[in-house]
Amino acid sequence: MQPAGEKLTEIVLLGAGAVGILPAAKLLGVPDVSLRCAADAVRVKRYRRDGIYFNGELLDLEFFSPDEADKLPKADLVIAATKVPDLSDALDNIRGVADRKTIFLPLLNGINAHEIIAGKFPGNPVLRGFFLGHASVREGNQIRHDGVGTFYCGGEPEVLAPVQELFLRAGVNISIPENMDQAVWKKFILNVGINQAQAFFKADYAAVQNSPEILEFCRELMLEAAACARAQMITDTEKMIDDAMQVILSMPGNVKTSMLQDVLAGRRTEVDAFAGTICRIARKYDIPVPANELVLEKIS
Repeated sequence: MQPAGEKLTEIVLLGAGAVGILPAAKLLGVPDVSLRCAADAVRVKRYRRDGIYFNGELLDLEFFSPDEADKLPKADLVIAATKVPDLSDALDNIRGVADRKTIFLPLLNGINAHEIIAGKFPGNPVLRGFFLGHASVREGNQIRHDGVGTFYCGGEPEVLAPVQELFLRAGVNISIPENMDQAVWKKFILNVGINQAQAFFKADYAAVQNSPEILEFCRELMLEAAACARAQMITDTEKMIDDAMQVILSMPGNVKTSMLQDVLAGRRTEVDAFAGTICRIARKYDIPVPANELVLEKIS
């Protein structure tokens, strides 16, 4: 890992999508920081041709493919922000720029991205992280976001400290929860509810907010997730649901979750990371989860 007090300068972004672009756009403006984006050869060719626009502006991003990685400096930090189903394969794209000191920060949905990374890079320092805020809107190579949101990160203090320093220097909103397990499950329960309810009914926030049927289905999804959380020794799940409902009812009506955007665009969704995970935990502890089973069946 990085020696104490040493700043992170070589940053690699894995997943230049709706979440990864949020810190990347700010890191591009930090002096003495080099940001590169990793992808497979097909995506790199497309990115170099079309570019990526954030809030209407072309970002000055450098892209590299796996066969170009060996020529680049080793990464101090890899920010992993792919979709959950793509993470394992995408990690192979950065093997050439990772060494034993490279820190990994996953910013994915779900609750096990850090385990996937640790399985691919055993011995490397791996943090946990997620983004909570208004959803970005991605249409092709155009990404828009209103700036509302915070990145939550947790892990070993000596590993976390240089990442926190980097984000603060870049002006990225970052919060360090006292209990990362609680924080991850709180976000996960919200996602299991609203992401899946929106995708199942093809409804934006306004449609959800104005439909007692959809709101009740959303709550059922979250109640099942909370039961699984308690089986995993997570506490305060009732408050998590109450807080999630407040978030859902307060969101701008025209916002679509990433999962609904994927459904409408015909892209592969993260339903297995949400309902699939709940169903697997439920089977282990013999917990009934009919709402999540329905979503998994229909959206898969």
